[in-house]
Amino acid sequence: MGDVELAPGAGEAAGSGRSGKAATLHDVARRVGVAPRTVSRVVNDEGGYSAATRQRILDAIEELRYRPNLLARGLITRRSGTVGLVVGNLTDPLLLALAASAQDVFRRQDRSMFFASSGNDADRQGEVLQSLWSHAVDGIIVAPVADSARQLVDYSRRGVPIVVVGSLVDAHNVASVVFDLETGFRLGVQHLLDAGRRSIGIIGSVAPSHALCHREEGLSELLTSAADARAQLVRVQPTVDGGAAGLEQLFEMRPDLDGILACNDLVAIGAIGAAQALGRRVPDDVAVVGCNDLESGTLVTPSLTTIRLDVGLLAEAVAAALQQLIDQPAVRPDQVVLPTELVVRDSA
Repeated sequence: MGDVELAPGAGEAAGSGRSGKAATLHDVARRVGVAPRTVSRVVNDEGGYSAATRQRILDAIEELRYRPNLLARGLITRRSGTVGLVVGNLTDPLLLALAASAQDVFRRQDRSMFFASSGNDADRQGEVLQSLWSHAVDGIIVAPVADSARQLVDYSRRGVPIVVVGSLVDAHNVASVVFDLETGFRLGVQHLLDAGRRSIGIIGSVAPSHALCHREEGLSELLTSAADARAQLVRVQPTVDGGAAGLEQLFEMRPDLDGILACNDLVAIGAIGAAQALGRRVPDDVAVVGCNDLESGTLVTPSLTTIRLDVGLLAEAVAAALQQLIDQPAVRPDQVVLPTELVVRDSA
């Protein structure tokens, strides 16, 4: 690796002889009394120096409060060692779990991760993408705002590898990773039908659909395939309070309701609480199935039957897809479809 310029930390470039200006690798070398290449080797952990020399250089860097300039490194290696993760909603525990898992994966790759929210707003998403691009990230993972494919393609054409979570964007330098939600939701519905439930309510989300939210395509067809099954759909905010409100709406429309499929675990937990408040036993009177498999689903009573979306598997998949794009620029990779499974507990 070539020489890496050093930028000052907080405060002035102490001891550099150029107060208030950014120091270079040569300033650090002069301070220690070694060649600039030796400092570069220590900074980049390349070897070729004694333990005593390494310690003197590290002590000087700490004393002067300097740090490696990743953008300068990127000019040499065409890699900044950073990636961006852009999600829609920072209050969604599953998205937070994805961020934590992805950060662990990228740390093993010696990469740092920027984490930002678009607030489910296309303009805000554009601002975040622009910022990440200007910081020369190696790539971006994004759970996109609805109908923002053109925006993503624009940045992929600028040379930024992009991994899209939850929807398909068919373009060069863009990879898509999705969960097999259709199979997962069909498993949930079939589980309710097999348990003898025939008046089934679906609590969907009013928020824009993405990989980590419920999408109801195909469920009505599956329900109507059962000769005596009936379904009712309401849409709410994908929260605990939203789940409670959705459950109350469904009981008003269908007092004989005996099964619930919820768009996520928070909604399912809210539905369980509301059902119990109305004097309905779960699962005896009404069975409830969630989606995501959050840890909180094991803590409620009864514990939540749910469709598992493995966030650790998702993090590994997006990291692998991003690395493929970095290694093979401008490819048009196949969509990655991750499996789902039904986890049967006490609520259904």
